[in-house]
This record gives sequence, C-alpha cells and structure tokens, in this order.
Amino acid sequence: MSVFTTVEPDQLDQFLTHYTLGSCSRFKPISAGVTNTNYYLDTDTGNFVLTLYERHSDDELDYILGLQQHLVNRGVRCSSPVTDRRGEFYSTLNHRPAAIIQRLEGEPPTRIDIDHCALIGGELARFHIAGQDYLGKRPNPRSYDWLIAVRDMLERELDHDDQQLISLVLQDYQRLATIDLPQGPIHADLFHDNSMFVEGNLSGILDFDYACNDSYVFDLAVLLNDWCAGPDGAFVMPRVESLLSAYQQQRPLIPPETKALPTLLRITALRFWLSRLYDKSFPLSGELTFTKDPGIFRKLLFLRLTPNPALAAILAT
Repeated sequence: MSVFTTVEPDQLDQFLTHYTLGSCSRFKPISAGVTNTNYYLDTDTGNFVLTLYERHSDDELDYILGLQQHLVNRGVRCSSPVTDRRGEFYSTLNHRPAAIIQRLEGEPPTRIDIDHCALIGGELARFHIAGQDYLGKRPNPRSYDWLIAVRDMLERELDHDDQQLISLVLQDYQRLATIDLPQGPIHADLFHDNSMFVEGNLSGILDFDYACNDSYVFDLAVLLNDWCAGPDGAFVMPRVESLLSAYQQQRPLIPPETKALPTLLRITALRFWLSRLYDKSFPLSGELTFTKDPGIFRKLLFLRLTPNPALAAILAT
C-alpha cells in the first residue's frame, strides 16, 4: 500500500461528490505495501481507505470488490467496499480506477500466538465456504505461467543454485496439476498484516488484490507459511496445530488436500520469493514506496524442501 499516484485536495473533493459520505476530515497517505496507492480517509460518516489501483483491470476489480461484498453479506469478517451514488464499487480518480473501502478497526498482530492462529484459521474456512456460490471467476494471477515468466525476467538476479531450486518446485507444480483439489474463491495473500485484531479478537481480513479462483489448500499454505513460522522460518508446531484444527472444524480437508499441502508450502514460498524479488528489481516509481525482503521466502523455501514429520502427524489426525 504505497503511494504511486498523488491525489490533490481538489481532486479528492470532486471524487467525494459521487458518494454520500460527507466532507473529508482527514486524508493521509499509507506507506506500507507494494501494489496500490492507498490513503486513510476520514469523513463525516466514518473511517475509510481510498485505494487507487495501479495494475488492475476492470474485470479484476469487478471480481475483487464483488467478492468482498459477497463475503460481507454472508457474515465473513472482512473489509467492505462502499458503493457510490450509482451503486458502483469503483470509478476513476486521477486516471486510475479508485474505490473507497470501509476501514477495519484494530491493528495486525505483532506477536502471533495460538489464539490468533485459531481465529484466522476458522475465518479462512468460513471464507472458503461462503465463497462457494460466488459467480465471479478470476484465474490465479500468480500461478505456474507467471512463475515461469518472472523466473525468466529475473535471470540475472538468480544464480545456478537458485535456478535449480526453482526448476525443482516448478516440477512439483506440474505434478500437482494432475490432482483434483477442491477449488473456489481464495484470498491468496492472507499474511498477518492483512488482518486486523482488537484486544485479541479478529475484526477482519483486508487487501483482496490477489483474490482469485484456486485450490483452497493453496490459501491454507500461504497462511501456514506466514502465521506459523518462527523467526528462523521453521514451523512453530503449536500454531500449526491450532490453525489447522480451527480450519477443519469448519471445513475438513480431504485426503488429496492433506497430501498436496507440503507441496503447496513450497509453491507458495516460491511465489512470494519471486514476487518480492520482482518488485525489488522492477519497482514502480512513486511518492512513497515500500518493498519487502525477498530473501525471507528464499530461506523458507529451502526449509520446506525437508519433510516435516510433526506436520505429517497433525495432518494424519
């Protein structure tokens, strides 16, 4: 959530005439994140985030914002888009598609414990169940073909060992494509900083930029790699057990999913290593920009190559 496109006060005032939100009382850029331009926006009627989408097409925004509203309507705790006077989720601001999103209360967790993991695991399962009747479709924008393309673009940044490692995981990805895994709308980027907690309670999930249709266990792998990893990248097994137990209380995994999960832990680690390396190597210019360390997920990927008997035992129960 960096600032790549500056919004001037008169532009904001004109944009707000399309809404019934009243006058602006605070407007401040948000520096965290890497994909879109975001501002805190407070008005007479509430607290919001104004997002200008730097890379998304109209079809993608229809899917993303429509999914958010669909989930909210079914009781999933997540950020909700605000409709304008025409009933639309987004329009144009400073030559960019722009939307206003309800701002969730709270802060992301800074010290993740088993209770955080239980709450997010259960909510992700409810997300997956609630999205099953969502009619929108969007292929995963960070799937196999994207990984191939970005690997080729980053050739100068990757040494021989890196290339060998990537090839190994891509072979896993190809084999996984032959397995019939349950699919539907997923978040695909549910790191702990895309959640909000108030006094230990989950207030909601945010940042649906990469939401798409893919296997539910892909989403679960993203969650485990972030929420359940210690400082060295190794799993903190009580967190793993808490998260998986809470998820399966709502939506039990089937055997092909438990079998595929270790592979998807590697695939999702590769996905975030390459995406962060790409953002570092080919940054967008802007007023405020922020990039994340790609090395964390390179290290994590090496760790996920080794079979984990404790994880296997949890999945077998």
